[in-house]
Amino acid sequence: MPLSNATVAPPGDHAAAAGQLLDRHEDVVQLAERIRSHGIMGLDTEFISERTYRPQLCLLQVATPDGVTLIDPLAEHIQQAPDQPIWDAMADPSVRTIVHAHDQESRFCLQRTGRPPGDLFDVQLAAAFNGHHFPIAYDRLVGVELRRSLGPSQSRTDWMRRPLTEAQQTYAADDVRWLLRLHDRLVERMDTEDGGRRHDWLRQETAERLGRLGDREADRWRKLRGANKLSSRSLAALRELSNWRESVAGRRNAPLRRIVADDLLVAIAATLPQSTAELTSVRGQPRLQAEYRQEVMDAVGAALALPESELPERARSQRGAKPSRMVVLFLESVMAAACAEHRIDPALVGSSSQIKALVAWNEHGRRAEQTPALLRGWRGEVCGDALLQSLEGRVSLRINDPLSANPLAVGGLGAE
Repeated sequence: MPLSNATVAPPGDHAAAAGQLLDRHEDVVQLAERIRSHGIMGLDTEFISERTYRPQLCLLQVATPDGVTLIDPLAEHIQQAPDQPIWDAMADPSVRTIVHAHDQESRFCLQRTGRPPGDLFDVQLAAAFNGHHFPIAYDRLVGVELRRSLGPSQSRTDWMRRPLTEAQQTYAADDVRWLLRLHDRLVERMDTEDGGRRHDWLRQETAERLGRLGDREADRWRKLRGANKLSSRSLAALRELSNWRESVAGRRNAPLRRIVADDLLVAIAATLPQSTAELTSVRGQPRLQAEYRQEVMDAVGAALALPESELPERARSQRGAKPSRMVVLFLESVMAAACAEHRIDPALVGSSSQIKALVAWNEHGRRAEQTPALLRGWRGEVCGDALLQSLEGRVSLRINDPLSANPLAVGGLGAE
């Protein structure tokens, strides 16, 4: 998808550098129509997440081949439907949306449309498939790929205040100004490497991350620290307590931690108090507001009343001897060598915990239904064979060129 006609503000043109600021809904509708006619947009957002249940969207930045536009969702004339046309466009499979580090923009899309992005291209992920380290900052990527420098950061300013300063608007516009150019360069490079398979790899990784994003929204309680140590009954209590907390936070538009802190929620679930006296004995309980105590007891009571068949399953773990650090380091080195051969940052491929999961899977009979992430999809293509052969003792590892980007050579035992 060539984008060489993307507009860039000329030096000294401060109005163009700051981008056009839209504060009327009808203008946003027209912009969405232009986006669909182009079939592509760059997107970024400015938001504040410290004060409310969900992050408060303060500004949308959109880049199209004909320029940069800012949308003020807090403007008086735009409050009826401030940003829905843009999110509808993002969810449209016929529109490619280019972002950097997509998590929050994808969440906004899911929350406002009920659908994931239709055709998402994350330049941070694409860069990792093109030899850059992961995760790479936007300004660093622009500097390395396009030899452009961005102005001073305004990320810590108050994006709720109006009017926005010229510095804020210029900074916000710069956050999308180069997305189309970055997309163009990365796509062109992926066209020629590994027979074009990198496009498939990027699509797989994007889809996987979007899926996990939806899971995090649905089962956030399972990710709370300490949840993996709870019994099934306590997990049920944690689920009930978490759902209650979500409801209260949403109703009051307050951050979750202001209702009940995570650690206290887990402590109550672990204790399963059946009376107010037992609740007051839970460590950290004084932080629980008095008005919430009965509701907390009701949530715990609902969990205690569940039949065994309706209790959530505990997370499965493959227990076994802890793998030797030398084994983990060897497998990490094999994986790094395979990644270097494909010019992919190992940080994107997997972590030491995934290496350990691979060793545990091998130890427990290599059950097909529990195939580790490192052996599935594009990761399996990049490093799966080398890791499997390593587990079978059929791989040698030697230093080939200490000064090269890929200093290690992986081969079969006895190979020259």
